[in-house]
Amino acid sequence: MKIFVASDIHGAHDQLRSQLSQLGNPTFISPWPSDEHAFETEHDAVTEFHRENGLASFEQKIAKAVNGEDALLIGFSVGATSIWRYVASNECSPNSRAVLYYGSRIRDCSELVPRCSTSVFFAEHEPSFDPHAVANLIRKSGAFCTVIPDTYHGFMSPTSRHYRPDIAQEQLSLLRSIAHPIRPT
Repeated sequence: MKIFVASDIHGAHDQLRSQLSQLGNPTFISPWPSDEHAFETEHDAVTEFHRENGLASFEQKIAKAVNGEDALLIGFSVGATSIWRYVASNECSPNSRAVLYYGSRIRDCSELVPRCSTSVFFAEHEPSFDPHAVANLIRKSGAFCTVIPDTYHGFMSPTSRHYRPDIAQEQLSLLRSIAHPIRPT
């Protein structure tokens, strides 16, 4: 199964590539025309992303890259929300699997129902919404959803001030087990 990683607003930067290289050779998808964004601040990047109809555009970019194949889809922040939208579309193969991290805008489309096995992980502390309330809505879709205690948005990203290497390692172990399941001999 091919692996696709939809990055956060910072794009498919070297730290993300290095961190996820242990999964093999995933295809990285950035919300930007190149791998990284060229903005002075994160606020500028977010403003431009939403000005350009970012979530819908990023969802279309993901759909084009995956091309209906069975895939492991991994997303972070805007990448997670865009994958959430994609896995609810008819373009997503029901044999795919999605693992999504702190896609805060999932709250705006929590009524969607994924066509494939989907796991959603929220940070406990989000400034703009109650992750527990959104997690309860997401669970109604049939997706696995949990809120990771004592975390903030960006806990998986080595470039974030909220990076939690201990939790990132736990989640990378989970991703490795999904990407390379041990098969009995």
